[in-house]
Order: sequence, then structure tokens, then C-alpha cells
Amino acid sequence: MKLLCALLVFVASTSAVKNYGGYQVLRVVPQDMEQLQRLHDLYSLLEDTVDFWKEPTRLNQPVDIMVGPNLVKDVKIELSRRCLDFSIFVEDVQTNINNERCTNCVNTKAGFDYTIYHTSTQISQWVTDMARDHGIVTEINIGKSDEGRDIKAVKISSGGSKRVIYIQGGIHAREWISPATMMYMANEMVTMYGVDSTVTAMVDNYDWYIVPSLNVDGYDYTWTNDRMWRKNRQTNTGSSCIGTDLNRNYPYKWGGSGTSDNPCSDIFHGEAPLSGIETSVVHEWLQQFSGNIALFIDFHNYSQLWLYPWGYTNKKNIEQPHKDLQHDLAIRATDALRKPYGTEYFVGMSGPDMYPAAGASEDYGYVTLGVSYSYIVELRDEGNYGFLIPEDWIEPSGIETFEALKVLGTDTLPIGPPIPEA
Repeated sequence: MKLLCALLVFVASTSAVKNYGGYQVLRVVPQDMEQLQRLHDLYSLLEDTVDFWKEPTRLNQPVDIMVGPNLVKDVKIELSRRCLDFSIFVEDVQTNINNERCTNCVNTKAGFDYTIYHTSTQISQWVTDMARDHGIVTEINIGKSDEGRDIKAVKISSGGSKRVIYIQGGIHAREWISPATMMYMANEMVTMYGVDSTVTAMVDNYDWYIVPSLNVDGYDYTWTNDRMWRKNRQTNTGSSCIGTDLNRNYPYKWGGSGTSDNPCSDIFHGEAPLSGIETSVVHEWLQQFSGNIALFIDFHNYSQLWLYPWGYTNKKNIEQPHKDLQHDLAIRATDALRKPYGTEYFVGMSGPDMYPAAGASEDYGYVTLGVSYSYIVELRDEGNYGFLIPEDWIEPSGIETFEALKVLGTDTLPIGPPIPEA
């Protein structure tokens, strides 16, 4: 109880511009079921007061916990009391934030630099410029965010009527490598069309819609106020706590496992399904493609995972008619992804193999939108930087992930058996 009270006092005393000096990320790797249960118990106690970068999932999979400087000692004592061995994954979070971007580097590249991180304003302008400079690109303004920013997509198409591939990034604000990877891959697709036969086939086979940064308000906030912010920025009725976890706000199985009804929680599911302005706007826009979306992917980081439904449950025995097709395609995609740098991805079911998260995007894409191939992909890394991927990893992330996209874009993506009803 003393630890919990200290945590609650700490959360109440946040500053306008958050400095993460002295914050550490502690890593625990459960070796048996008893340790895993102890971690689940600890997560239940502390989930709303410390930041679990990686939640307890399965044996031998790291659990990463970010803790503030005035709580590090207490949390370490609590871990030891529960007989949970830990290591220090990140010694000082602010140091990693400072090292994430090369602030003194001089850009010697002409045009847009795909090897650095960009602000929300720069990303928005990038969409406009791509459409201006390339005939196969159309700027799509999906709608407005809660704070009035444009939620934009690029459409990449060689013309004609084709099935749709939809991919989105940046639904969680702090996952910067996701928007950066989206833009890198879009540029590769556009510049290599008509030059590379595989890329040409990708664009001739499908119409591509790429949303680089869905949570535009939250992403902007990570640049101006709090680098580790996750949710969107809309207000919540009856609470001073801001934001909804947009990836718990989709309608399928909304409000179930892996979510919270506490507006102060990082996994707050929102006041109702699609109550998040951004999820609602994008959902309404996607209805025009009903029955015609061949592939849906939501890109996150970190952990190097390629996951398919179900996400709402940790049970593997619930009927999922497309799991074999989804698994086989993901294996082929991650095999291609591995080739440039040897990066290994785990392929599996989202809920049983990672952790249950009801109202999440992979189940939404599968059931609500009726997409046979619906995935959540967790990009780099596994054990060095967590969310704070340095800029010199952007290009490798883009290169290897685009290799996976080539496999997907040149597959016929058969529809397969009927999808369960919502």
C-alpha cells in the first residue's frame, strides 16, 4: 500500500515539459509460470501508475517497466520481495531521448530526408509534396483530429479499379519509428515504380492507402511536451486526465481484456466504441472500401512481432477461420524481412502470443472491415532502445520492412472462408 500511495502522489505531480532524467526501465524475464503470475499481479497493482513498456505475456519474454527516479528504489524492493530478478534495461531514459536524434547534424541530402524523424507539420507537408511531385500519388485528407489537425494519407495507384491495401502508422504517439518507416516505404514504392519490376507489380496489383501518422495530436505532443506520451489528446468527461488509447477504441469486443475504464490509464479504452475522434474519422472514411480491402496492417513498435487475430483474448482455441492463411503469409513476409540485416520477427496470434487487447486494430480490420489479412506489426527493436529508436535505424527499418511489403503486394491475397460476424 505504501508503494501504491507513493506512485499515486508521483503521478499527480507532473510538469508541463517532461524531463525523464533519472527514469529507468527495469527488465524482468519470467522463467516459470509462478514468476509470470507474480508479474501479472504486479501489473494489476501498478498498471495505472508506472509505465509498462512491455507487459507480462509468456515465459522467457521480457517485461519492461519504466519507473521515475523517486520510485526506482521502491519498485526494485518490490520486485525483490516477489523473488523477481531484474536488470536495468535503460539506465537513464532522458539520455536515450537526447541520443535519439542528431540535433547537431547538418542535412546534406537534397529534398526530404528519410533518415531522420519529422514533426507532424513536416509529415503533413510531405503528403502534399508527394502528390505534387509524383503522378501516381494522390493526397487524401481523411478528416480532422480532436485538435483540428489534418489526418492525411497518400494514395499510390497506377489507375483503374483495384482492390485496396490499407496500412497505418503512429496510432500510439511515442512510436516514432512507425511514421518514419511508413514514409520510407511509400517513397520506395513511388520512386521505384516503373524501375523495379516487383514494385511495379505491387502498384499495378493494388491501390495503396498509407496513413503515416494517425494520432497526429498525440504525435505532436511528443515533440512539444512529453516524448513518452501514448494516447490521443482529447478530454474525458468527468476527469482531468487526457486521452484515449486509440488502439483500444475500435468496436470489436470493445472494453474487454487488456483495456481500462480509468481515463488516467495509458490503455483507457475511451468512453464508447469509436469515441476517439481519430478512430471514428478513419472508420467512417474506410467504409467506402467495404468488401474491397485485401490487406490491413497497423504498424507499431517495439518487439519485432507480426501478429494476426485474435487480439481480444489469450485463448487459442477460439475459432478463427483465416489463421492458417494469415500465418503462412506472415511467415513469407518475415522471411523476406530477415534477408537484408538478419532481423528476426516472431509470427503468431496477437492475444495468445503477446497479450490480449480488446478493441484493437487487428480484430477491427478482420471482423468490422471484413479483411481476410489483418495484422498488427511491432517494428524494431527487441533489446536495445525500446520506443526510443535512434535515427540511424530508420533506414534499415524501412529497407527490411519494405521487403516484407513486396511479398504482400505481389500476392493474390485470396479471400478464403467467411469471416466471423461482429
